Amino acid sequence: MDYNQKKIEELPFEFILYINNNIICQRFFNVKNYNEDVLTSYEMKELMDNIIGVNNGAYGGMGIIPRHLKQKTIDFIWDGYNPYSFQSEDNTRNIYDKIDNFQFEIRIEKRSVAKGEFCGNIFPPKVRYGVNIREIIPSIVNEIRNYFYLENYTKVVA
Repeated sequence: MDYNQKKIEELPFEFILYINNNIICQRFFNVKNYNEDVLTSYEMKELMDNIIGVNNGAYGGMGIIPRHLKQKTIDFIWDGYNPYSFQSEDNTRNIYDKIDNFQFEIRIEKRSVAKGEFCGNIFPPKVRYGVNIREIIPSIVNEIRNYFYLENYTKVVA
């Protein structure tokens, strides 16, 4: 076992982003003062909504990952924009012919504690198949850490 593999094993927390159950990104990290009560709290749903939610709240806010993909979509569309090209209406097709779902999972010591998904078909194929989330990884990890070390949680009534 090499040094890097040993360092990863010391980090019990991880998140994984998939598209159609194929891993896009996996990161290991640590959380200081981890409070296990988060696993059975309402805040866990809030956390997942803040990361992968597509229509959060009354104003239709987006989570970190969909917001990033939306920005990449805007950049992609403007990069290919040509006001002088002919726009035909024959280019209409159903974007849901092939369903592409993004899944996001949080694990603690290799055990899945939260998993959710959202439909990626609202983003162009070039964006959803060329996902690069390096620039938002710190935001995702910070969001998870902020929820995992709270002192008090709202308990879910079973």
